[in-house]
Amino acid sequence: MFDEGQTYQPKYRLPLRAFSKTGLVLVAGRASRRFFDVFVVTIFLASMTSSAAAKDRMELHLVLAIDTSASVNDVEFDLQRTGTANALRSSVVSAAIEQTPGGVGIAIVQWSSVAQQVLALDWVELHTIEDVNAYADMVDDMPRILGGGGTMIHTGLDFSANVLERAPGQARRQVIDISGNGKTDDPKLLFEYRRKLLSQGIVVNGLAIEEDDKKLTNYFVLHVIGGANAFVVTADDFDEFAEAMEIKLLREIGDVVFSMQDSGKANQIVTRR
Repeated sequence: MFDEGQTYQPKYRLPLRAFSKTGLVLVAGRASRRFFDVFVVTIFLASMTSSAAAKDRMELHLVLAIDTSASVNDVEFDLQRTGTANALRSSVVSAAIEQTPGGVGIAIVQWSSVAQQVLALDWVELHTIEDVNAYADMVDDMPRILGGGGTMIHTGLDFSANVLERAPGQARRQVIDISGNGKTDDPKLLFEYRRKLLSQGIVVNGLAIEEDDKKLTNYFVLHVIGGANAFVVTADDFDEFAEAMEIKLLREIGDVVFSMQDSGKANQIVTRR
């Protein structure tokens, strides 16, 4: 837990990968924190204009769906919970939310197997940095409500879609952001439910935790994510969750399409397409 007023500053000590339908994103472990903050805020502000969203609607309704299946122990759940809170508190994410026309509506779902999904934090509208910090405190205090169960990704998506139906007001975009460390136990139902969501214009993004399966990101790309500019960010293990979540929130909030800039060197940075 951070002291009051303290801002989370991720170390970026390890590379993080993010795959989209059109390319690969890399963030270098040796990239400076100051450069990263300035660069990402700059590309975010460049992407947003006064006409990006009508004044009477939000830019984004976002459901964060957190894996609480049997493969996620309590320590790993805590890393997801505190990682989400810390990502929200980061200076670039909170500033991006404050600059978003109409603000961002956000809710958090915990999911595992059939009949094991729960709305852990109901809808909150975020407009200012103060709103974001207060919400991050709520996430820090969020308990694990579900424990155990299978990995039924389709039920997490379906429950999250129902939560989107109760979102406050209107938003230009509706996004489900699902994190997990394994493949679904029912591929056929995942295919059907995913197709249903995409037909409704809902975007599904992912955060693949590759602690036990180094091909999980490719699986998410092929079978989980979908919709306009859908993407998945990779965390090599649960310790990287906060950094991966920060990158993902920035892209979701700003709706910025990134690509890989490959200079042939070890250091890679995220660039706009």
